[in-house]
Amino acid sequence: MLLENKVALVTGGGQGIGEAVAKCYAKAGAKVVVVDYNEVTANKVADEINATGGNAVAFKADVTKEDEVKAMVKFTLDTYGKLDCACNNAGKSSQALNMIDTPVENFDEVFALDVRGVFFCCKEEINAMHKNGGGAIVNISSTSGLLGNPGIVPYNTSKHAVLGLTKSVALEECKNNIRINAVCPGVTETPLIADLKQNDPDTYQLFCTQIPQGRLAKPEEIGNVVVFMSSDMSSYMVGSTVVVDGGVTIQ
Repeated sequence: MLLENKVALVTGGGQGIGEAVAKCYAKAGAKVVVVDYNEVTANKVADEINATGGNAVAFKADVTKEDEVKAMVKFTLDTYGKLDCACNNAGKSSQALNMIDTPVENFDEVFALDVRGVFFCCKEEINAMHKNGGGAIVNISSTSGLLGNPGIVPYNTSKHAVLGLTKSVALEECKNNIRINAVCPGVTETPLIADLKQNDPDTYQLFCTQIPQGRLAKPEEIGNVVVFMSSDMSSYMVGSTVVVDGGVTIQ
């Protein structure tokens, strides 16, 4: 197994892409810390992993708060003794508004989670990985980090920032045997999209028709890429951006 004897942490692990990453980590042999601000969903995912023969624990944390991020990493070290892999997935989108109508509070909320949260997580994860001689971090950006997306300026800007952060810190840490890369998912079948599919099928179908493969990504298709990038199979990847979008950005 690609991550046998490894310890992995995933933020935003209570649902959607984060849940899939946690389960893919476990299937690859890792012991997993499932982190989410929602304790109920984090416990549910950890319980499901354990019920299928994996090894997982849940931890409640708001990654916009530095002290909670420090506690998250300390909990990981106290529980499993080390940290080998981390996926910084926790994030949120912005209100669907033109920039001139977007409240500055919304911009600040998105950046607090999508950028400051990733900064806090990387900082503490790197400190932990220094102790065991290396590791791998995967930051979740988005195709919105590569393209312009009118109507969601705060989210679009934040996901560009995640890529800049990833590249800069990757150069700082590769000499310490810590590899930091990013994944840019396209539109994925998350609970939010499931609601859209049920309540607004026309918009859902519009999403699908804009994708060359003709469908949305399954969360585990993102999770499998994260596992690869967290494993020794990707040992020469440093500061890379991997796009998983069914062909959208090459059109």
